[in-house]
Amino acid sequence: MIIIYIILLAGGVWLLWEIFVKGSPSKTIEKYEEFGETMLNSYRMTNKVSYGQETDPPDVVRMQDWYIRLKEKFKHDKAKLLQLAEDWKDYAYNLSSKNINFYLYLESENNEDGKERDNKAREARLKIEEIENRFAEMLDPQYRRDLEAERREKEAKAKAEWEALGTEESQA
Repeated sequence: MIIIYIILLAGGVWLLWEIFVKGSPSKTIEKYEEFGETMLNSYRMTNKVSYGQETDPPDVVRMQDWYIRLKEKFKHDKAKLLQLAEDWKDYAYNLSSKNINFYLYLESENNEDGKERDNKAREARLKIEEIENRFAEMLDPQYRRDLEAERREKEAKAKAEWEALGTEESQA
């Protein structure tokens, strides 16, 4: 009988912990979204001050649209909504982190600090890509294929521009 009381007491303590300390899933989702919005504002501010961009790039706008679509698609699945909100929070954080670290990399005069900033920016970019992949896959596998094709195209264009710069410098 004592064992049953202990189990019931432990279950009650766990339930109270979940409700009062961790909060309900809706509150957690709300906190994640607020944090995400704060990070997006940081990203926008860095873009505005450092690069003169007034609007979000198309890939960020696309992710905002995908997040809204996925929230609607899974509105009856609290666990999926919680995961989406956490991914959105991580996406916004890494977007801001990538931007800030890249800017600091460009500004660094110390080679060691520059390498560290470059590595942090690269790590954030990889996390962003994985979250984009998950969102695209949840919407439709074709979105994922299109996203990967777009990335390959951007990479080829950047490589061509980089090579063109190299040939211009060697000719000068």
